[in-house]
Amino acid sequence: MAMSALLASFGQMFWKMFHTEGLWALLLGLVLYACGALIMIVAYRYGKLSVLQPMLCLSYVFAIFIAAFILKEEVSTLKIVGVFVVVFGVVMIAGGDTAEDEHVDGLSDRPGEGSQP
Repeated sequence: MAMSALLASFGQMFWKMFHTEGLWALLLGLVLYACGALIMIVAYRYGKLSVLQPMLCLSYVFAIFIAAFILKEEVSTLKIVGVFVVVFGVVMIAGGDTAEDEHVDGLSDRPGEGSQP
């Protein structure tokens, strides 16, 4: 999902550049965005929606870095604090997907699975 968010962010950057750079930027943006969407579809097949969907918020983090380092936009202190809040939230949600969740799902109650005494 992080790769999907990164590709989507770069795709959107190229869409922004379309007005100054021309059609190639628009087309490259579409390709990058589509690749991000395909990666997202594959991730949804193998992961939990409750974990994967919030990870798309990383696109906000990537957008701040793209704006600052590539587009040379000024990034305020408040935006930097916002980046930390988003990253903290993603870590709390994605990092919270543990074996404890498997027990709640009933997966660890199967005979022959789990830790050995």
